[in-house]
Amino acid sequence: MRETQTLHGRSDVVVVGGGPAGAAAVIVLARAGVDVCVIDRACFPRNKTCGDAVSDGAIRLFEDLGARPAVDAASHALVREGAAVFTDGTRIARRYPNPGYIVPRLTLDDCLRRALEASGARLIQGRRVAAVARTDGRVDGVTGPNLRWNAPLVIAADGHGSVGLSALGVTAPKGPFLAVSRTAYLRGVEFPDGPEVSDHYFDEELPYGYGWIFPAVDGVSNVGVYLRADAYHATGKQLDDLLSAFLARKGARLGRAEMVGKPRTWPLPIAPRPGPVTGPGLLLAGDAGGFIDPLSGEGIWQALRTGMLAGEIAAQAVAQGELTTALQRTFEERCRAEIGQPSRKKRWVQRAMAVLVSRRLYRSSIVRAGLTWGYTNRALEMTKS
Repeated sequence: MRETQTLHGRSDVVVVGGGPAGAAAVIVLARAGVDVCVIDRACFPRNKTCGDAVSDGAIRLFEDLGARPAVDAASHALVREGAAVFTDGTRIARRYPNPGYIVPRLTLDDCLRRALEASGARLIQGRRVAAVARTDGRVDGVTGPNLRWNAPLVIAADGHGSVGLSALGVTAPKGPFLAVSRTAYLRGVEFPDGPEVSDHYFDEELPYGYGWIFPAVDGVSNVGVYLRADAYHATGKQLDDLLSAFLARKGARLGRAEMVGKPRTWPLPIAPRPGPVTGPGLLLAGDAGGFIDPLSGEGIWQALRTGMLAGEIAAQAVAQGELTTALQRTFEERCRAEIGQPSRKKRWVQRAMAVLVSRRLYRSSIVRAGLTWGYTNRALEMTKS
């Protein structure tokens, strides 16, 4: 039902977006005794277009946030092995000491929603935030259709095209700082190497990206393609055509599979995005800050981690009476150290992978040995055990 009356309220901190980043920030703040409110445009449970992969590191953060029992009790698949698969059939696999999960976002985000409500935080659903509000040049909350919420500190965790970007005077990322993905759900996918294996296919047709087939949840598998936006545009093809071609190439596994629903597309702002992620009275977390892993496209761990960092910094700001420039700098530095710097290295790896795939250098025994070492040792991974 559409709300027609204007909603007014006030809190010490307001968080825009109740997904992983926003929920993590809210839980940290509520545990610190801060009066915090989170506003989401949708009503839970609500779905999000995603690859649904949750790394073992993200699972640990779910445990820290009190949401793991709900995730474990919900429908999910375990990922005990991952594999990089090349065009000629070369397959480099690794076992995970602790399994990752495949959890549909309809389930995952609702588990976090329950944890944030259990923390004592306020959740407002079905209200769209359109802008960060200012009074006399100072952040003073958020506004939207039939909404005016006052708070001296805003955490924007509302994804690509965040209201926080416009408040900072930053344009939404594009080109090499954006990736695009298209995903479909298929029932009846074959898993010749076992039902708990995630396969990542590095094909020449998917430059600066890959295709994937993930373990099935309740018999339905998440399958899709991921490319950096500039590389995608250079192909001159439509994303739907790239997905269709990928599905056709994997006919041995997908020949008898049946699509469930329609394919969906979504943007992924990848790290390290140029420009600030803080401003006076404002912090950006998750996709809003452009923190997605450029090589793998992983975003759940990054969203949870930056949300938790934003919550910690915001709690200190409330205690000090303002979000000082020193606290802003601390947030920027911690995000840079934990996500930005590793992501720079992974961009180089992504570039090297594009060359290896396009020139088929992976057929060299020396190159395969290097790939095997790096992959099985999870080199450069932020979320490894």
